[in-house]
Amino acid sequence: MRTALKATLARAYNATGGLRRQHAGRLVILTFHRVRPDGEKADGRPMRNLEVAVGDFRRLLEWMRAKYEPVALANWLNREMLPAHASFAVTFDDGWADNFEQAFPVLRELEIPATVFLSTGAVEERQPFWWQTAGLADAQIERRKSMPPDVRSDPQMEEAVAREFLTMDQIRRMGESGWVRFGAHGHGHVLLDGISRADALADIRQCWGLLQRRIPEWCVPMLAWPNGNSRDDLEQDLEAMGLRAAVGTEPGAIAKMGAARWNLPRNNVDRRLAATPGLWPWLLLRAR
Repeated sequence: MRTALKATLARAYNATGGLRRQHAGRLVILTFHRVRPDGEKADGRPMRNLEVAVGDFRRLLEWMRAKYEPVALANWLNREMLPAHASFAVTFDDGWADNFEQAFPVLRELEIPATVFLSTGAVEERQPFWWQTAGLADAQIERRKSMPPDVRSDPQMEEAVAREFLTMDQIRRMGESGWVRFGAHGHGHVLLDGISRADALADIRQCWGLLQRRIPEWCVPMLAWPNGNSRDDLEQDLEAMGLRAAVGTEPGAIAKMGAARWNLPRNNVDRRLAATPGLWPWLLLRAR
């Protein structure tokens, strides 16, 4: 469906109060990755589509807050109940330093809670993701994600990329603020449905164990499946680890966790969508 038609249909539905009725008593989880300075030129950085300009980030959250109630995932997990009216939650994947440098000041100013799902290999060991190679087109990177990680190290790349991930000091400062909590996103950001069950469990256990040891007071017992690649044979083991739910990448809204608790819907916000206010109602309309 063309962008203009999407925007027109969603705006008309929103104008009649349809979106609020659609999400009454339901939670819409938004997914962000990177938040970058306005007007930044970074042509060589891969996966620019995952980056949102900070000005667009602020405007979108202000728009959401005017319509829906912001909810902390940790609070929702503890009570498993939602406000009677529409609500939303903000999440980030991976653990980029710009979540602290650019997004955190906006969250704190607007008083909107957020959850950052950390890939602990990137944060703890300063290891770049295996697909994180400058100069590749997004389509090439998507193909690389489905391949085994390249274990060969590139010292120059590792040194440059290390500066792009959150540090434990930044994580602690966000946690101490009360506005940000942290969940698991795997240790190596491997696609967990493409490896053995034992290896998938080991990767998640390493990630969750590190978080519990390093920042126990700011952990949310949730997993975000890397790349949204979920699997359905780990539920009992994840629960035994102390995890209580997992989120994926399929759009939708949540009324209660129920049987879907191990692959809850989330709604991705990419660079183009964030920069196009006419598409914001469409983002909510498709979250059914």
